[in-house]
Amino acid sequence: VLPDIKKAFELDNTLAGLIQTVFVISYLICAVIYGFLGDRYNRNVLMFVGLIIWAFVTFASSFVANGRQHFWLFLVLRACSGVGEASYGIIAPTIIADLFTGRKRSLVLTIYYLAVPCGGALGLFVGTFVAMAAKTWRAAFWVAPGLAVLTAITCILFNENPPRGSAEVDNTVTDWHGFQATGWITDIKEILKTPTYVLSSLGYACQFFTLGALAFWIVSTIYYLQVSLTGHATLAQIGLYFGIILLVGGIAGVLTGAAAATYLKKNKILQGDAIVCAISMAVSGISLYLCLTLGRLNLIVAWAFVFMTCFGIFMIGTPVADILLYTIPPARRSTAEAFQIAMGHLIGDSSSSYIVGAIADSITTNEGSVAQSYALRFGLLVCPFVCILGCGFHLFASLTLLKDQERMLQQIRENLTGPENQQVENDDTEIANENTPLLT
Repeated sequence: VLPDIKKAFELDNTLAGLIQTVFVISYLICAVIYGFLGDRYNRNVLMFVGLIIWAFVTFASSFVANGRQHFWLFLVLRACSGVGEASYGIIAPTIIADLFTGRKRSLVLTIYYLAVPCGGALGLFVGTFVAMAAKTWRAAFWVAPGLAVLTAITCILFNENPPRGSAEVDNTVTDWHGFQATGWITDIKEILKTPTYVLSSLGYACQFFTLGALAFWIVSTIYYLQVSLTGHATLAQIGLYFGIILLVGGIAGVLTGAAAATYLKKNKILQGDAIVCAISMAVSGISLYLCLTLGRLNLIVAWAFVFMTCFGIFMIGTPVADILLYTIPPARRSTAEAFQIAMGHLIGDSSSSYIVGAIADSITTNEGSVAQSYALRFGLLVCPFVCILGCGFHLFASLTLLKDQERMLQQIRENLTGPENQQVENDDTEIANENTPLLT
C-alpha cells in the first residue's frame, strides 16, 4: 500500500522513508524501557499493555485525513506503534530462555523466529487484498489490531511467566536466580564488557539495516522494474509474489540457520552460531547485489535473487539469539535483548529506508517507471556492502564466543548461594562441571 499512502499524503521518496524511520526510533526508545522493566516486573502484563497500545494506534492511523498537512499525525501514530512491538519483541525471547536450555532452546527459538517471515507474508497478503476489496489503503490497518487484542488477552490469561533463570538453575536461590538486582547503568556496563555480544550486535544491526530497506522499498522497486521491462504491472501482483518469496524464503532461512548451527556444534565446531551468522550476511549481501545489478536483464533473475536474499537474511535469527542467551547472565537478558535491538534499529533500519529514498531522489525526481526503477535500485546498492560489513563482525565474534560463554557460566557459579549448593544445568548435562563442553 506504500504507493497509495504516498499519493494520499502527497509524499516523495524521502518523506515516505520517514514512515519507517519514526517507527524505528520509537521502537528503539521503547525497547530500552521494556528491557529495564522486563528484568524486574511481570512480563505478561508488560506484553499485554504493549499489544493493546499497538492495536489502538494502528487502527487509529487508518482514519488520518488525506493531504501533506495531516502527514505529521500519521507519523505520530506510526511512532506510537513502536511501543507494542517493543513489548513482545524484547520480552518473549527471555521467557523462552527461562523455559528451555541447550538444543531445546534452539528448537523453540527457531519456531518463534518463524513468526517473522510468516507474519510478514501474512501481512502482505491480507493487507493487499483487504485494501483491494475495500478499495482503500486504509483497510489494510483494520485487520491486525483485532488479532493483537486476541493475542494480548491470551497472553495475560494463559501465558507462563517462569522465574528468571529457572531453566539454568536447579532450584530458586533468589528471585534473580543467583544474581542480585543491579541498576540499569551497571547492567549496561557489564553487558558491554562482553566482546561477543558487542560484535554480534553490530552484525545484527547490519541485518536490520538491510531488512528495513528491503521490506520498505523492494516491492516498489520490482514494480517499477517490471513496468519498465514489460510496460505493465500491478502492486497487488508484486505484493503477492514478494509475500510468497518472503514466506518460503524466510521459513527456509530460519530452519536452515538453526539446523546448520546445531550441526556445527554437534561436530565440535563450537563457534557454529557465529559462523552461521557470518554466512547468512554474506549470502544475503551477494544475492541482493546480483538482484539489483542483473535483475534489469530479466524479471525471473530478479525474483530468484530476491528469494536468495530473504533466505540468507533470515538464517541469522536463531543463532544470534542463542549467542546472546549463552553469553549474558539470566538477570540481564531482557536488558541485553533490549539494548541489542535498540542499537540495531538505531544504527540499522532507523535510517536505511530514509537513506535509500534520499539517494533515489538525489538521482532523479522523474516519476517515470524507468527513472524510478534505476534510482531505487541504485539507492538499494548500499545494502550489500552493509551486509558484508556484518559478515565481518560475526566472524570476529566467533573468535571470542567460547571465552565469553565460559565467563557467563563462571558468573553464575560465583553468584549461586544457599545451603543446598545448587547446580546450574544445561540440557541434560551440568555445565557447572569444568570438563563438560560449553555448547550442546
